[in-house]
Amino acid sequence: MLDTMMQTRPERFLTPSTSGYGVVEQPLSAWEKLSGNGAVRKAVLLVVLAVVWEIYARWLNNSLVFPTFTATMAALWQGVVSGRIPTAAAASLKVLLQGYALGLIFAGLLTALASATRIGADLLETLTSMFNPLPSIALLPLAMIWFGFGDGSIIFVLVHAVLWAVALNTHSGFRGVSPTWRMVGRNYGLSQPAYVFRILIPGAFPSILTGLKIGW
Repeated sequence: MLDTMMQTRPERFLTPSTSGYGVVEQPLSAWEKLSGNGAVRKAVLLVVLAVVWEIYARWLNNSLVFPTFTATMAALWQGVVSGRIPTAAAASLKVLLQGYALGLIFAGLLTALASATRIGADLLETLTSMFNPLPSIALLPLAMIWFGFGDGSIIFVLVHAVLWAVALNTHSGFRGVSPTWRMVGRNYGLSQPAYVFRILIPGAFPSILTGLKIGW
């Protein structure tokens, strides 16, 4: 009986059959190519939204409350051709860049003071906790009283929006610089400006970029 169980099973050779199998790869149809293109899908969505806009505006029939899409595009084109929109956009960008630049300067001064002295760090933390949670737009009425109706009030609001975010992130990045890097800078005998530009700023660069992004 043991000999019977230990007998080798006879080998069988099967010929593989290819009948009944579908095509593994087949060319995509034109519809599948278009539907698989993200740019085409987004363009179709924009067209659908424009059609819905036009239909609703014509049904509402009140150009003051909700103008049609065609009227809006015509007004946009006239504003661009006449130069009014580019001029207004350039003026807005000029004020924006002025406020952003002043905010970066003040943030750099506060951060330098906070990095140099402990009193400066306490001052930055106190001012940040006081003014950072305050929305910038809430200061606009007060800025109008102080600086009048002009670019001064807008720049003041922009500086408030940029200053605390950039200063807080930069200071946090400086505090998070590796102690090994700090010791290397001290061992090399770097001066305070060289220590900031060669050790602190490269080490805190990700946090600085985050602050610049939030401020912008």
